[in-house]
Amino acid sequence: MIHPTEPQNGRTSKRGHHGQFPTGAGGRQDVWPLFARDGSTPFQFLRSSPLGAVENSDGLVRPINDLSFPYDQPSIPSVNSFVDKDDFSTTWDDFNTVASFFRNNTHQLQLGLFDWEKAYHQIPTKMDQCPYLLVRDFEGNLLLDTRITFGGVAGCGSFGRPADAWKEIMIAEFHLVHVFWWVDDNLFVKATDSTTSMANIVQRLLQLGVKTNEKKYSEFTNKQNFIGFLWDGTNQTVELPPGKREERIKQIEAFLIPGEKFSINDAMVIAGRLNHVTYILPQLRCYIHSTYQWQREWYNPSARRSITEEMRADLSQWKFTLEHFLPTRLIPDPCPTDVGWVGDASTSYGIGVLVGSRWARFRLTRDPPQDQPGNWIAWLETVAIWLGLLMLLDIGASPGKVFIVHHR
Repeated sequence: MIHPTEPQNGRTSKRGHHGQFPTGAGGRQDVWPLFARDGSTPFQFLRSSPLGAVENSDGLVRPINDLSFPYDQPSIPSVNSFVDKDDFSTTWDDFNTVASFFRNNTHQLQLGLFDWEKAYHQIPTKMDQCPYLLVRDFEGNLLLDTRITFGGVAGCGSFGRPADAWKEIMIAEFHLVHVFWWVDDNLFVKATDSTTSMANIVQRLLQLGVKTNEKKYSEFTNKQNFIGFLWDGTNQTVELPPGKREERIKQIEAFLIPGEKFSINDAMVIAGRLNHVTYILPQLRCYIHSTYQWQREWYNPSARRSITEEMRADLSQWKFTLEHFLPTRLIPDPCPTDVGWVGDASTSYGIGVLVGSRWARFRLTRDPPQDQPGNWIAWLETVAIWLGLLMLLDIGASPGKVFIVHHR
C-alpha cells in the first residue's frame, strides 16, 4: 500500500491496465490506463486499496474498492477516515416515508417503476482525488476507476445529489404527484387521469444524458414492487411480494430443525430478513430480540451454533403469524400516538390502567407467593399492558397503530 500523505514511487506496477474489470457490462470506458508507454504517470504519489467483488443477481460481477483498508493501523489511516459522511446527506425514501405518503392520500393513484443503469458509475470523481482511489487487481496491476466506487462512505451521498436534482426535474416537467427513490430504484406516482407514461419519462432521461436501463422499467399500473414490498396505489395497501411470505416461512423452518447448527453469517441474514418483515408486521418486533441476542453471544466467528430455546419459541411464533396473517395490509402508521395511556402495577393491590379519560382497576384475588421464583411486579406490568390493549380495542383503535405506553 502507498501511504496516503507522503508521495512515494514504490510498490507500483508498470504493466498498467488498458482494459476493464470483467463485469460483463461491455464497453465501459471509465477505467483509465495508469501508465503511459514510457512508464510515466500524471500523479506524484499513489495509493492502492484491496480489490473486492460481489456477484449481482444477473450474474455479473461488481468490483468494490475497500477504502476502509487498512484496519486498526493509526499510522496509515484509510481513505474513508478522511471523509465525514454527514457532509454527503441525501433524501433516500424509506418504508416510513412511502407509507406516510399513501396513508395521508385520499385519491386513487397509479405507480410506475424505473431503474438507473449503473447508477454510481454515472458520477465522475474529481481529478485530485484519483491518486487515492487506485485498486490493485488479482494480477498485480493498478486500476484507476474514474467514477464513484462502491466502498466509499461518501458514495451514496455523492450519487444522491444529482439524483435529488433529477427527481425535482421529473416532478417539474411531468404531470406527477410524487417521485420516491431508494439507491437506483425510483417509484413514480401519478393521478389516474394523468396522461404521463413511463416511456415518456425514459425518453426524457435519455435526452438529458442519463444512462437508463430501457428494459428495467415498469409502466404505470395499480401495483408496484418497491423497496421489497408490493404497494397498491388504488386500495392504499402494502404486502409482501408474491412468493416472499412462503420463502420466509421455509427459511424459518430451516432454523427450527432439531440439532441443526448455523454460522454467524446465517444469524445475521435471518435477522435482516425478519427485521424487514416487521415493517408490515410491527407486532413481531418483540420476537426478534432473541435472534440479536444469539448473535451477541458469538465469541468465535468461525464456530457453528444451534439456536437457543428462546429463539426457537420466537421463531415458532414468527412461523405461525406468517402462515395465518392476511397478506394484504392497510398501510400502517409508523408514528406512535400518545393517547394518555398510563399503567401502574402493585403487588399489594393489583393493576390500574388509564387510557385518556377512561380508567379501570383490577384487584388481585390473592397476594403473590413470596416463596416462589419469578419477578411478580414485571408479570403484573405485562398484564397491565395486555389489559390496556383490550381497552383500546374496545374503544375502537385501528389495527396496526403504534401507541405510547407510560409506566409508573
